[in-house]
Amino acid sequence: MSNLPDASPSVAVPVAVLPRRPWRLPLIAALALAFASLALISGIAYIAVLAGATGTAERLLVDRAERVVDAQVAMIRSRLDPVADHLELIAALAAAGRIDIESPVAVREALAVMMARVPAVSAAAFATLDLQLHRATRHPDGQVTRDTLSLVNLPQGMERFRQLQTSHGTFWGALFWSEQLKQPVLNVRTPVRRIDDAFIGGLIATVAVGDLSYLIGDASQGTEGRYFILVGRDKVLAHRRLVDPRGLGLSEEKPLPTIKEVGDPVLANFWDPPVRSARIDKALGSFGRVIFAEGRQWVFVYREIRRYGPDPWLVGQYYPLEEATGDLDRLTNGAIVGAASLAVAILLALLMGLSMARSIRTITSAAESIERLEFEHPLHKRSRLREIDDAGQSLDKARGALKWFGAYVPHRLVFRLMELGESAVVSRRRDVSVMFTDIVGFTPQAEDLREQETADMLNHHFALLGACIDQDQGVIDKYIGDCVMAVWGGLSKMEDHADHAVHAALEMARVIREDNLQRAAVGKTPVRLRIGVHSGPVVVGNIGAPGRVNYTVVGDTVNVAQRLEQLGKEFMREDEDVIVLVSGDTIAAMKHPEALGELPTPELRHVKGREEPEQVYRLV
Repeated sequence: MSNLPDASPSVAVPVAVLPRRPWRLPLIAALALAFASLALISGIAYIAVLAGATGTAERLLVDRAERVVDAQVAMIRSRLDPVADHLELIAALAAAGRIDIESPVAVREALAVMMARVPAVSAAAFATLDLQLHRATRHPDGQVTRDTLSLVNLPQGMERFRQLQTSHGTFWGALFWSEQLKQPVLNVRTPVRRIDDAFIGGLIATVAVGDLSYLIGDASQGTEGRYFILVGRDKVLAHRRLVDPRGLGLSEEKPLPTIKEVGDPVLANFWDPPVRSARIDKALGSFGRVIFAEGRQWVFVYREIRRYGPDPWLVGQYYPLEEATGDLDRLTNGAIVGAASLAVAILLALLMGLSMARSIRTITSAAESIERLEFEHPLHKRSRLREIDDAGQSLDKARGALKWFGAYVPHRLVFRLMELGESAVVSRRRDVSVMFTDIVGFTPQAEDLREQETADMLNHHFALLGACIDQDQGVIDKYIGDCVMAVWGGLSKMEDHADHAVHAALEMARVIREDNLQRAAVGKTPVRLRIGVHSGPVVVGNIGAPGRVNYTVVGDTVNVAQRLEQLGKEFMREDEDVIVLVSGDTIAAMKHPEALGELPTPELRHVKGREEPEQVYRLV
C-alpha cells in the first residue's frame, strides 16, 4: 500500500468526457474512388499479358505437342506390347510342358486362343525342330484358320528360324511381306527354351500394317487422320491411306510406300526446310518442326521410339499452326479491348488508393497483434472510414475475448493451429513423453485453508510447474484437481522429447524445494510432490464430442505415466519433499542420458494394466 499516491480532498477529479466522433467516410464512397486504382492495376495486368504473349504461345505449343505425342506412343504400346507379352506366355507354357509341342493340334489351338485375346495379331505360328510351322491366321472376315507348313518352302523361313535358334529373348524382327494378307506385317519373335536353355522351337506373331493404321487412327479422333508412323526417314508404316493398302503397288520387294506415295501432300513435305521462328522453335524443341504446305503452316509433333524392329520409328501427328495459336489470338484481342476500356479510369486512382491503404493497415496491424497473441494493449485506432472504424472496434472487443481464450488454451497449440490450420489437429500416432504430477496430501491440507487461499496456493504451485514445463518446450495438456499432465512432442515431432521431459522434472524438484524453504520461513506447510514420466507411442489430436473437444493425447503411454506417479507412494518417505520416477522406456528414449550422470539401479515394478514388470528409475 505504501506505493500508492496519497489522496488529497483539494484535488478536483475531472469528469470523463467521451471523445468526439470524427467525421467518417462511408466505405462505399471509398470503393468508388478506389475503382480507378483497380483499373490501373488491371491495365498493368493487361499490358503484362500482352508482353508475355510469347511465353503463352510457347506453353500452348508445348502442351499440345506433349499430349499428342504421348497419346500416340501410348496407343502403339497398348496395342503391340500385349502381343509380345502373350507370345512370351505361350513360350513359357510350352517350355514348362503345359502345351504339348509334339501335338500340332494342341499348338495351333493355343495360338488361336492367344489371337482371340489379342485382336491386333493377324497371324501366330510355332516353328519346331523338325522345321514345321504350325500356324493360326486371322482372315479379313474375322475367321481364324489353322494349318501347318514347311519352313523350307517359306521365303526366308530358314533364315528367320536360325535367328530364333541363336536368340535368348523376345525381339521384334524386320518388317516383311505377307503374301496371304497382301500387305506388310510387323513381327515379334521369341525362342522357346527349356529350363536347361535347350532350344525346342520358336514362336512368331504378326500385326498387319493396315490393322496398325486403323487402330492408331481410331484413337486420334478430331485430328482428321493427320497421324503417321515413319520407318527410317521416309518409309510410311502407318497412315490413314494404309488402312487399306491396295492400289499402292506394295510387294515383297517394296513392302512400304514412301511419304511421297501415300497421297498426303502435307506429309510429303515433311522433310522440307522448316519455317524458322525463334518463338516456335524454342517451344517445340525436339518435339517437332513447322513446315509450309498447301498454302498454310503446319506443326509436326513426333517422337522417335526404338523398340519394334531394327529401324527406329518416328511416331507423330500434324495440325495447322492456327489450332495452337487461336486461343492466344483471342486472348490478345481481348487484352487490347480491355486495356482501352480501362484507360478512362486511371486518372482518378492514386489519392484514394493511398488513403484506403492507410486505413486498412490499421485492421492489418490489429490482426497481426492478435496473431502474436498480444492482448495487453488496445488495438483500435480511429478511422474516418466508417466500416473500417467499426471493424477496429469489433477487433478490440475480440481482443478481450481472445485474452481469455489464451488463458485456457496453450499458446504453443494456438501458434501451431495458426501455422498449419486444421491439419495441426488431425489425429496421428507419435512418440512422446508424458508427465504426471500430484501434490501429496492435498485434500486434508486444503481443508484447513479458506477457498481463496486454496486457489492462491494452487495458482502459485501451477505457475512454478508451468514455467519449468514451458522452459523445456513442453505443453500442459490439462489440470486435474491438484495434478498436472504435460506432454513433450505432441504438437510437433520432437526427437529429444525424453531429454526435455526429464530435465523439466528435475527442475521442478529444485524449484519445489526452494519454494518450500520460503514457505517454511513464513510458517506455511511445505508442498510435497510426486512426479512420474514415461515415454512411448500415443494418439494425439482432437478428442471429444463435436461441440467440445480437447487437443490431447491418449493411449497406454498416458496410463503408465499416471501410474508411475502413483507408484511414488511406495518410494516416497515422510521427510522428502519431491520424488521423481522415470520409466526405463524414457531413459532409453533419451538422446543424451549421460547428462544425468551415473544412473541409479532401476527397480522392476508391476504397473497396473501391464503384464511385464516396468523398469523404474528414481532420479530424485
